[in-house]
Amino acid sequence: MRRLTKDKHIYDLDPDAPPAITIESGEELIVETWDVFQGLQDSESIHQRFELGPDPSALPIPATGPIYVRDAMPGDALKIDFIRITPIDHAIQRQRPGSGYLDEDFRDIHVTLMPIEGDHLVFPGGIRIPLSPDMGMVATTPTYVLHPSGRIGPHGGDIDLHDLGEGTTLHLPVFVPGGLLVMGDGHAAAGEATMAGTAAEAQLEVHIRVTLEKGRNLKSPRALTRSDFVILGHDKNDGDLTECLTRAVREMLDVLVGEKGMEPNDAYALLSVAGAVVGPASNRRLYMSSPKVTLDRQVYEQLG
Repeated sequence: MRRLTKDKHIYDLDPDAPPAITIESGEELIVETWDVFQGLQDSESIHQRFELGPDPSALPIPATGPIYVRDAMPGDALKIDFIRITPIDHAIQRQRPGSGYLDEDFRDIHVTLMPIEGDHLVFPGGIRIPLSPDMGMVATTPTYVLHPSGRIGPHGGDIDLHDLGEGTTLHLPVFVPGGLLVMGDGHAAAGEATMAGTAAEAQLEVHIRVTLEKGRNLKSPRALTRSDFVILGHDKNDGDLTECLTRAVREMLDVLVGEKGMEPNDAYALLSVAGAVVGPASNRRLYMSSPKVTLDRQVYEQLG
């Protein structure tokens, strides 16, 4: 199995970027990813390199890639199966002004370093937290240069879908030849809504399988997690959360009617009793994570 090392990384999504590796449809590979702080551990170093003002979306996420999938063309999709996700060595949680739910109360930069021991993070004081790794940023490349790489759109981005762990699948639209897939910003563990601003940011070693799906013409990223089928919303209309979620609900309805053959009223009723609309994991800005519409996986799989 081939390995894509973390020294092959980018900070912008650029359709003219040279591929770091070319793979065949269905190929498995190991991808190494930096944590969002690119190996830095102390508060001062992180502050000097990444203090970029009040806009967290301007953080330059190091994303491993691009991965060129042979024969992938615009209108196709890439299916990414996350077979194994292994956090490496340690994780960091950072607090900063302007980030988190209580940003008015916590005004200083504060870094919590947590070593990894076996299947746990070790929090200060000896508190052991079970590892639950996920890949925070996954994207194909749009037809234009996007800075920084983490900005959310129909191509994916820093989606922070914390259910995107081992045994899950992500489907992304292809916009340029080869797809130019990248990934980064992994987590060793993450609380719902990451209340203090970040998860347990960690370097990862990820075993993935990438399969080309011809002619899917997806409008948005889709995921199949351990519990749900998910349509990810994206910040297309200036951060209008209501419009973003409404669009995702319509797309979920289109899946049930157009792909699964349900009658529209039945599909809408099913979403009301077995689905959910979930806002972003921050009360500050939409771009900090993806809103989503979900349908219980056990229900979804009964539809064939």
